[in-house]
Amino acid sequence: MKRLVSYFSVLILATQTATTCAQMTEKPRPGFTLTISGDTDANRRGVYVLAVIETNISNKAIREGGCLPLAFRAGISISVEYNGVPLEMDETKPMVLNLRKHQKHPVPCNGSMFSHEAQPGGGPEGAFEDNLPLSTLYDMSKPGRYEITVSKETFPHDPERSVIVKSNTLTIVVPEPEVSAPN
Repeated sequence: MKRLVSYFSVLILATQTATTCAQMTEKPRPGFTLTISGDTDANRRGVYVLAVIETNISNKAIREGGCLPLAFRAGISISVEYNGVPLEMDETKPMVLNLRKHQKHPVPCNGSMFSHEAQPGGGPEGAFEDNLPLSTLYDMSKPGRYEITVSKETFPHDPERSVIVKSNTLTIVVPEPEVSAPN
């Protein structure tokens, strides 16, 4: 009988330990969502601007700051596919060159720091919104289908707790140029 009681005691202790370990390794739910929107009418001068909205769905305020706009800060990743094939940033564009320079040699803010605070629960005070000028980063001049998604890690410096939050996917179709009939 003593042996049976000790067996059950060990079994209960092992079960509690396994449950505690499982709870400790469980990643926390993200405190925000990402949504993108933009002008999908690609006929206007080839200028494509994407609105990136990070909505606070946690129960505490989220504060972010930095010298770069929200869409260019560490943690935000942009995925653009052209006709189903991943498209890289156009490394010849001035905005991309400036971004790469800042990534290699970050400089401290000199009075022009963007500071954002999103209150809990969403709504107008519970979201960060920023515009991402896609056409200053990617060559989107070729006719075809462009699919854009943004993502952000919840805790980029803590891989054990971090999860990746992805936005919806926005599709922009660039039509073939119209051929005018000869006169």
